Parts: sequence; C-alpha cells; structure tokens
Amino acid sequence: MKKKLLSLRLTVITMTLLAFILPAPLTSLAEEEVDYVALGDSLAFGVTPTWDQQSVPDSGYAHLLAHHIDELGELDSFTNQYSYPGYTTENVLNDLQNDVRMPSEDTDDRGIRMAVSDADVITISAGANDVISELSIDSETGQVSYDPESFEAKLGEIGANLANTVTDIRSLNPEADVYVMGYYNPYPYLQAEQQELLNLALDELNRVISQTATATESTFVPTSEAIDRRAMDYLPDPTDIHPNELGYQVLANEFWEEMTLQEPMDFTDVSESSFAAESIDYLTAKKILQGYDGEHFAPGQDVTRAEAILMLDRSIVLSQDQPTESSYSDIDDSMVAYDSIVKLTSEEIMDGFLDNTFRPDDSLTRGQMAKILVNAFDMEPVETTGTFTDVTDSYWASPYIETLAANEVAAGYEDGSYKPGKTVTRQELAAFIERSMNLN
Repeated sequence: MKKKLLSLRLTVITMTLLAFILPAPLTSLAEEEVDYVALGDSLAFGVTPTWDQQSVPDSGYAHLLAHHIDELGELDSFTNQYSYPGYTTENVLNDLQNDVRMPSEDTDDRGIRMAVSDADVITISAGANDVISELSIDSETGQVSYDPESFEAKLGEIGANLANTVTDIRSLNPEADVYVMGYYNPYPYLQAEQQELLNLALDELNRVISQTATATESTFVPTSEAIDRRAMDYLPDPTDIHPNELGYQVLANEFWEEMTLQEPMDFTDVSESSFAAESIDYLTAKKILQGYDGEHFAPGQDVTRAEAILMLDRSIVLSQDQPTESSYSDIDDSMVAYDSIVKLTSEEIMDGFLDNTFRPDDSLTRGQMAKILVNAFDMEPVETTGTFTDVTDSYWASPYIETLAANEVAAGYEDGSYKPGKTVTRQELAAFIERSMNLN
C-alpha cells in the first residue's frame, strides 16, 4: 500500500512539474526544434590540451551547448564540421563564399551555404588566430611585443571579415540568430608586467568583435571575465591556449546566457510593473520555464525543491557525462525531475537530507535557495558576516546568504532580516536565477 501511495504521489508531482516547466506545444516540429551550426576556429572545433588528434573532439563549447539544447528537447540538428583548428576570420569568410564541403566533397552532400541557410542558431568564434599571428612572445622571457601599425591593420581586417561573413549569412538566412564570441586571455601564466600589453591587445580585439556584432545585428558573447576568474583552472597547460572541458563549460554558459529560443511568453497574472517581469521574460525566452496553461504563471505560488532543481538544470550548461542513478529513497525515475536531481546532486549543487531523502515536494526555503544558487553559478565566496539580523555566523547557510547578498542577487527585508526559513515563490526564484545567470 505504501508503494502505491508513493507512486501516486510521484505521479502528481510529475504532472505538476510538466505543467510548470516544460514548454507548451507549438504548431509544428519545425517551430519547436533548433538547427545549430557552429563556425570558427579550434574553440568551435573543441580542441583541448589533451586532445588526441586521431579522434574528433566532442566536448567543446559548441558540443556542450548543443547537448544542453537537446536536453531541453529543442535540438533538431547540430554541426561544427565547418570549424577547424587554426582558422582565421578570412578562412571562415572564404569557406562561406566558396561553399566549402567538409570534411570532403564525397562526405558532405549539402555544403556550408545550405547548412547556414537551414540554421536557426549560428555561433562564430574567429579572430584570435588573426591576432596571434601579430604577437611575438619570447619563449625564454615571456616578453610580449607587436607592431602597433600592423596590429591596427589586422584589427581592421578582422572587423571587415566578420562583417562580410555575417552579411553573407543574413543574405542566405535573414531569420537566423547569430552569436559572435569575444575572446579570453590565453596566456594567464605570463608575468604580470607582460599581461598589461597582452590585455590591451585583447581588449582591442574584443572591441572590434563587439562593434561588428552590433553593426550586423548579431549578439556579442563576452568570455574574458568569466575565464579570468579561474584562468589557471580552465587553462591548465601553460603551453596550450585551449581550455579543458571545465573551461568549455564556462564558454558554453556565456553563450547560453545570451541565447533565446523563442519569444517571451505573455501571462495574464504577471504585470509589466512586477519586479520579476523581465526575469520571467528572460527565462521563458530560453524555454527554461512556462506557465501552467500558457496564460497563467501563478507568480506567488511556492516553488518545490523538485521544481527548483529542474529550473536550475535547464539554466546551466554542465558536462555531458553524468550519472544516471540516485540512491534517494523518495524519488523515482518516472519523475520529470529525476535526471536533474541525479545530475545536480552529483555535481554537489544541491543536497538531499541525512535520512537519504530528497523531499522533492517540500517547498524551497530562502536558505536552501542561497546555497544552490551560489553552487550552481560558482559565485566567489565573500568574507562578509552579520549582514542580516536573523542569520548568525554559525547558521549553516550563512556563507551562501552573504555571498548572494554581496552579488545583489537577493536582498533582505526592511527590518534587516533575511528570513532564511521563508519559502520561495515562483516569481522570486525566476528573478534570482535570472540575476545569477547575468552576474558577469
């Protein structure tokens, strides 16, 4: 009898989650699913410091981003076959203009122009190899130098090549969403005195890419700050400019923060003046969540732990390799949130309880919310204490609450309290997740 009651309970939870999170059905499969084409250099190709050149990489930012969209149930096709290590902006443009077929004429029956014509989402990472050719780095001293006049001319070429590339893409496919990546410092191991000149060159490159993206109505994707936070963790080999998979996750998340998959949803119970209105628009445009019936969002309703973990899973790009089984006694693989619970608990983003339960239908508290957001978005811990009158230094969630407050993701109340045991509503969690996604 207990098993039957548990099964019925889980079924009710699953149906509720399906209504809350999953996108409403659209009129055709073509409207639902995304064709994604990644163009560019070794970063689009997915090269890592440990890459075996006899194999094809499968954990670059484009692979991770495609996998994430696929997990949302929104991916129709993905290819990065037109990206290649060492590619410059000129290479990308020439391939597009010449309708190249890769890896060969025999194996590619449509060519790059048709792939671009059919795409809904196109990402481009190109420009770093152009600039690297202008830099001189002494292998013994680490001294960085370049000719200012030649470098300025190269920047002009980069801007022109990228502009012509996107213009050609627009002529083939005016409806595609185009995202152009900015670059990070690939030499974090150089001495501090060499970093100033290197960062100046990097800033100029990113300025040109950003301006070109704006001029061509594309979206610029910054990556420098995100990688700089833990550059030596993401770029572990001083002799290699490519990130490891953890670094590629960072790049993929920077793309995901900028990306939209549909127009925001309009809800009759969310006013334009609501503090969470823009956050709800942001998340529904990514198909991270939806309303109950396509018209109502129920903004004041409490969020359960299962709903929260499912929203977080859809909000962040993680590794493709994840466990598939959980030991929690109160969850079942028929639950819509099952995979998310397994994944995010294994990543130590969210915890269960000491009695080996997860308690998926318990309401999420503000204390719990602080911990999962800090963990999910890898926020830097702070030394601050005593910000709130009801959060002592010894309270288990105090470090997370202080970090969340320092990052201006969640504030307290007018009386100086945080109310860590108070439950979190749907509109509150939407706002907190959106703010966390856009911290950089």
